[in-house]
Amino acid sequence: MLDLDRSIGAIRAAAVGRRFVSYGQIAHASDVPWSMSVRSQMRPHLEGVCGRMLIEAGAMISAIVVNQDNLQTGALDPQSLSGFADCARRLGLGIVEDREAFLREQQRLTFGWGARTASA
Repeated sequence: MLDLDRSIGAIRAAAVGRRFVSYGQIAHASDVPWSMSVRSQMRPHLEGVCGRMLIEAGAMISAIVVNQDNLQTGALDPQSLSGFADCARRLGLGIVEDREAFLREQQRLTFGWGARTASA
């Protein structure tokens, strides 16, 4: 089972280091091996992470969680980007028109949260 607190910790550590983190690394933070079953849990799990941290962090912190192949760029594949935008709507942030720009802004805000909390 994926643990919200451990996932938040892994995302925070990545944000402090101004780096992206993979879905597999999020699973590993909860001591859960990566599998198709875990993959299917990732979207609702990350929505829970964002819901919990939105006010405190001022960002959808799952913005820096990407596929392993995109750890250098922070890009999301079209399906993940669509899911991210849908999550924003469900969390009350409205309908996202420019998904790429919204993702980049949320990544910038998440890294800013990491910098603010680096000494905490």
